[in-house]
Amino acid sequence: MNKHRLIWLIALFAAHISITSHAEDINFSLGTGYPYLFIPEVSYSASGGQQRLYANYKLGLDDGFAIGFEHSLDSANQHAIGLLVGAIGAQDDERPCPNNDEENSVAEGLASVIACSIVEVFDHETTNGIGLSYSYNHRGLNNSGFRIRFEAGYGEGVDSKEKRFDGAVVLSYQF
Repeated sequence: MNKHRLIWLIALFAAHISITSHAEDINFSLGTGYPYLFIPEVSYSASGGQQRLYANYKLGLDDGFAIGFEHSLDSANQHAIGLLVGAIGAQDDERPCPNNDEENSVAEGLASVIACSIVEVFDHETTNGIGLSYSYNHRGLNNSGFRIRFEAGYGEGVDSKEKRFDGAVVLSYQF
């Protein structure tokens, strides 16, 4: 999915929420997880608190945007399943580190090895696609408190265009 298209979708989603909702229906959360380390999220409570629509930005080993929908499975609104579109995970894109065959000094060779090691850790690409989610919300789906969400889906690598399954884990706190 084109990043600019996804940004427009999120902007339209946010505009729709601000026009059609009350302030108490909009929530904000901050999270972390794997492969995304920082995840700010805005959500809108729907259907009397049994559903929520959300949009988030995921930053970590790569970055991406996602929008999603969750529906509560129980009367306490603690367990929910959902559907998301956008960034569903990130995988190593397996690009090889540049090889310096030229004669280098020991210091240049060591610097190259260290640089390649650092780049390899963050050498991931986001998988954009469609996925399913399950979340456990300690105090309820649209209430303040901690949440853990597992996401899995199928999509395409941003740079490699490789089709693949991917997923993520998100631990967040909703304010």
